[in-house]
Amino acid sequence: MPSHDSPPPKDLVAVNDAEELCRQLLDTPWRWRRSTRHTEAVELLGKVHGTGDLATSFVALLLCTCRRWDRVTARLIAAIDDSGLLDDTDLDELAESFLVHERVISYPLTRLSPQWMDIDVANGTSRACTVDADTLEHHRLSVEPPLRRWASRRVLQADPPRLPDLLSAAGRFKPHHGAALIHGMLNAASALDIVARRKVIERGLQTARSSVRRAALDRLCELDGAAAAQRRARSDSNATVRAWQPPRSEPTQVSLGI
Repeated sequence: MPSHDSPPPKDLVAVNDAEELCRQLLDTPWRWRRSTRHTEAVELLGKVHGTGDLATSFVALLLCTCRRWDRVTARLIAAIDDSGLLDDTDLDELAESFLVHERVISYPLTRLSPQWMDIDVANGTSRACTVDADTLEHHRLSVEPPLRRWASRRVLQADPPRLPDLLSAAGRFKPHHGAALIHGMLNAASALDIVARRKVIERGLQTARSSVRRAALDRLCELDGAAAAQRRARSDSNATVRAWQPPRSEPTQVSLGI
């Protein structure tokens, strides 16, 4: 079985500008083995930061949706958020990109190569062909659920009135992607008024994923207390949810003035 921690591909190591990095990411994105080193992608972003005319948010979008790092997207987006490479406007643009149901990037094939092989899979014959600047290729982005969760949290914290739109959007995604949006909203619940917070909690408790229901119980505990949350937990069909316990409070540190 191929290692998930394969060395960085030589063609990525050699990249020196943002446009070349994006070309590499768009050109046959499945050709690299997967890696669990999310810092590799962040280092690439830093290496090309400020080069070329491409928006930093667009470069980050291609890195976050590259199959090489699709097993570590939660750590990757958190590291990009903390890196300082993207300002608030860039991060907002990136978040909105992750909330789109399906995003396809179209670009001229000549940006990759003017020469291509046309292969007939039926008989194995092939012929060389030259494409012009009007020949487009389409790249469908693969947005993993942790990216949707991060985006939902960021957007809702910045703009609480977006809650109805986000709840509606969650219902249009596949279940695990919709659950990620709900989880992000639960993470941002402190930015909401009590009525809105209860809407998110109730939606979270109805979500199929047990991890999201447990997060909803945490928020319910904050509003109604541990006893009420535990009563709700005991009625759940999942054993891990029934075993839910109130979050432990962090011990308060008291300065002795010494």
